[in-house]
Amino acid sequence: MANKFVKDSHIALSQCDNTGKLSIYHIFTVFMDMATEHAEQLKLSSSDLGENLFWITVRTKAQIIERPSMSQKVTLSTWPEKPSRVRANRHYLISDENGILIRGKSEWTVVDTSSGKLQRVGEVYPDGFDFCEELAIEENFSRVSDDFSEAETLSTYTIRSTDIDLVQHMNNAQYIRVLMGVFTKEELEEKPVKEIEIAYKAQSYEGETLTIKCRKDETYVDYGMVKSDGTVAATIRLVR
Repeated sequence: MANKFVKDSHIALSQCDNTGKLSIYHIFTVFMDMATEHAEQLKLSSSDLGENLFWITVRTKAQIIERPSMSQKVTLSTWPEKPSRVRANRHYLISDENGILIRGKSEWTVVDTSSGKLQRVGEVYPDGFDFCEELAIEENFSRVSDDFSEAETLSTYTIRSTDIDLVQHMNNAQYIRVLMGVFTKEELEEKPVKEIEIAYKAQSYEGETLTIKCRKDETYVDYGMVKSDGTVAATIRLVR
């Protein structure tokens, strides 16, 4: 039997936005929590990997069919795809009794925090590990240019202590929260997000300032979270 994690849950009030539905930001926290719980179940969490080894999310994509509402019963599922040498995809589904509500996929790697070097992900999984062949999202991740030198500036954000995670840099999902805060609630209600994809480029730390820049296309909009030295910390593509 393939190693797939399935769990029934309910959407909590604390996970909802002003419409009473699972917020865009909390879609990503749900993905992270699912991955963490499954890794612990499989004895593949960061604490199981060995000294100085840590799972790092490289990028994540979510396709939103319908956001579940507060107190709605949902089924959460996640599973790892067979990895390449240093990268591994993990898939996610949020469903209800009528079918799939949200699809997700993230790319992970294992890094040695003492040296900054990537490790061979394939060696993390035990021999004979039964990988699930199902794919929540089949298409590849987008290639988003990190050149925002000519892009429109929307806002700036100074990273706070509450944005920092246990690796002591800005938590991945916080970039989504910061971007969503650029929009008014009316803008989000009138033109809801159908697909969102983030790629993490560089670590950000407490006290640093991010400049949020925007580059528009006919079918999507790319956003860059740019540090004061010009380094792009993250790129986010929205389809609405």
